[in-house]
Amino acid sequence: MTLSEKEIIATIFRKMFLMGKIGHSHTSFDNLQKSFPSEIRKEVKKVDKKLISQGYLLAGKHGYGLGVSLNYKRLLEIEKIIVDVFPELKERFKFIT
Repeated sequence: MTLSEKEIIATIFRKMFLMGKIGHSHTSFDNLQKSFPSEIRKEVKKVDKKLISQGYLLAGKHGYGLGVSLNYKRLLEIEKIIVDVFPELKERFKFIT
């Protein structure tokens, strides 16, 4: 199974959004790769690091390691990316018209 980078990004954003990991609510960086097949997890980890450097994900050190959350200042962009790949989720987002 191969996913495009856009599909990987949208899947990560969808997972974090539905878990409520926005702003100060963090999850472990290692959790982001868990929902993907093992053969693409290295690629997913590279995409995760790229999202941190681009400012879509906020990162902070915690007792369990690196914690990440969605950047609430870029939430509209994040929602648009999710809906582009998963149009069936459009009703869940209040900012998209």
